[in-house]
Amino acid sequence: MRWLRSIVVLTAATALVGVGPAALAAWNKSSSGDGRSRAITMPAGDTPWTSVTNRNVTVSWTAATMPGGIPVDGYKVFRYNAGGAAFPVTGSCTGVIAGLTCTETAMAPGSWRYAVAPVYEMWQGAEGPRSSAAVVSVPQLNLTGSTNITSFPATLNGSVNNYIPGQTLTMRLDDPTTGQVLSATVSPNSIPASGTASAQVTVPSTLADGGHTLYAAGSDGDQASAAFTVNAPALTPTALALINGGNQTGRIQEGDSLRVTFSQPLSVGSVCNGLTGDNQTHTAPGSVSVTDDNGSSGHDLLTVDSSSCAGGLNFGSISLGSSSFVSSTQQFAAVITYTPADRSITVVLGARTTGGAPPSRANESVTATYTPNPAIKATNGRSIIGTVSSTGVQF
Repeated sequence: MRWLRSIVVLTAATALVGVGPAALAAWNKSSSGDGRSRAITMPAGDTPWTSVTNRNVTVSWTAATMPGGIPVDGYKVFRYNAGGAAFPVTGSCTGVIAGLTCTETAMAPGSWRYAVAPVYEMWQGAEGPRSSAAVVSVPQLNLTGSTNITSFPATLNGSVNNYIPGQTLTMRLDDPTTGQVLSATVSPNSIPASGTASAQVTVPSTLADGGHTLYAAGSDGDQASAAFTVNAPALTPTALALINGGNQTGRIQEGDSLRVTFSQPLSVGSVCNGLTGDNQTHTAPGSVSVTDDNGSSGHDLLTVDSSSCAGGLNFGSISLGSSSFVSSTQQFAAVITYTPADRSITVVLGARTTGGAPPSRANESVTATYTPNPAIKATNGRSIIGTVSSTGVQF
């Protein structure tokens, strides 16, 4: 005796796309030629269960059989969000699955429920009950330690979690796509299967005080952020004084002095390479040069140096506001003192070390401007910015 299968179209629900229990019929042909039929109802799917590993969801279910213990050919898997809307499945969960498990990889964050329907030849059973929610977490950036930067150099330490594996990270400042790219060490360099990596990010000393946002942008589109603040005021020169100590105002001569005051204590090693002791008063011999500046300003230029400093003294220069002081370079011995109590550098001129006529007299009100050497830093690591001026009779 031989069984022949054929479709009995009872309702539209018997097709593969049907939602109710599907039925199929089998025809029996006996040796005497008479025919008999029987109807078989497709089983519905069982309730699946899920497991979540980083951004992967594995769906599993129990086997379904046809009446009489005939195994089904496979299963279809369906996914729904928390609101009940259907979404196409991905990964090994697509198509008809011969086994009892499948996995979706690189899933979007959210709360997902799954259902399974058995398939037998051209028939599909009804979806079974939906699984419990499989929660895929959003990418995160967590900073460890203090997020309030009060000095430089500064780094932010943290880790990313729930990232799609295989991505590389770009750390950006204040905007995830156009923000300044910050120097960072990410370990491992490529996000592993766990979705977690550590990061050490260098914060530039030029960053303004206030609140900021650090973004960890993944190469496949993942993104997370964390807030931090900077409270390390920038270093600026606050006052300039060119003081007459000789017998004539308006003329640069022995006994005159200059003083620059700063907004914060200085890192003395940034002014004089190799010097230590930021809280100590330091005095060193040096020299002052006044040159006939042929630049666009036309103003004579005063500079300070010291052979006691490896590579020279990082002082800067003072544009004297007039071309009347010197017609050729004039040099003086000098004593240079840094006083941390009032955050000042004072330079007292000694004997003139150049021959020829002494500096001329510019006994009128002019504006002198101090431009610091950009190498100068405060004890909080901030680089110096800005200039400071003084108007009046200089020296």
